[in-house]
This record gives sequence, structure tokens and C-alpha cells, in this order.
Amino acid sequence: MSTTVSPSPLVEGIGLAWQSQLAKLSNNPKRWTVTKIVTVADDGRQRSVTCLPLRKLFGWLQTLSPNKVKPRIRDRVIRYQNECDDVLWQYWAAESRQPTPQVVEPPRQARLLMVMDRGNVVSTQLVENDAVVVSRGQIPALLREPGYFSVAELKAIAETSLDKIAELAEYTEQRF
Repeated sequence: MSTTVSPSPLVEGIGLAWQSQLAKLSNNPKRWTVTKIVTVADDGRQRSVTCLPLRKLFGWLQTLSPNKVKPRIRDRVIRYQNECDDVLWQYWAAESRQPTPQVVEPPRQARLLMVMDRGNVVSTQLVENDAVVVSRGQIPALLREPGYFSVAELKAIAETSLDKIAELAEYTEQRF
């Protein structure tokens, strides 16, 4: 006899409605092989408990909608589901020796720099959250703006500028 578990406490613990999950399990009995076990509760009364074979629990977790679970565990559910996808892919692709494609989770929030031509986006580029776009003429004014750059950033800008000036001066001397 295989080990069975009741998914009900798990369902409630992750913030889902047990009735909707029970309906999902009951609607596909050949897939989930749900059984009812009668137990005696602490109050001495008999209760019917819906159980699932332990080996089926992991597949059922794959069917959960991450957007419906508690926000604090949402990332773990997504990570679990992605890991299951990878394991299944590795198992089934082993026969054909196909490489495992790398799944990169998209960032929750991103800033894009879009280049447009006549109202059409011609390119996009992911940029850091603190990135700004300025014209070259605005750089001196930004450098004078109090609090816009940290002391370390101003020092790095100054060092880079001095290096570039020295490089250009050397190039000019060699050329003339």
C-alpha cells in the first residue's frame, strides 16, 4: 500500500481555498487517484479525510497558480515549479540528448530605454533603475546640482575625465 497524505492542511497553509482544490482533484480521479479515509477526530467523531498518494503530491503542486498563493511564498512556488520543469525536461530529453534550455526569470520590475523612429519602437535596452538619459550639454549642469551625485561618484567622474584629457593630449601631441 502506498503512503497517502491529506493536501487540505497544505492548501489552507499556502492561502488557497480547499473546496476549489478538492474540485480540481475530484474532476480528474484517474490522474490523482484520490481516496477518502475515515479517521476519528479529537472529539471522538468520525471524519472523512481526502487523501492523495504521496507520489502524486509533487505533480499536484505543479498545478497551483502562483498568483493565488500567499505573497510571502509565491517566489518559492514559482522556483519549485521551474525546478520541476527542469527535472522533467532532463528526464525526457535525455533520450535525444538535447541540452537543457536555461530559464531566466524575468525581473519583477524593469526599466527600458526605448529608441523610437516616427512613432515606432526600433530598439529597447534594459537599464539599471538609477539610469538617466541626458544630452551632453546637460552634463555640466548635473555635475553642479547639489546632491545629484555622491562624493564617490563625483571622484570617479573626475578621475575618468582627467584620464581622458591626458589621453587626448597625448594623442594630439603625437599627431602634430
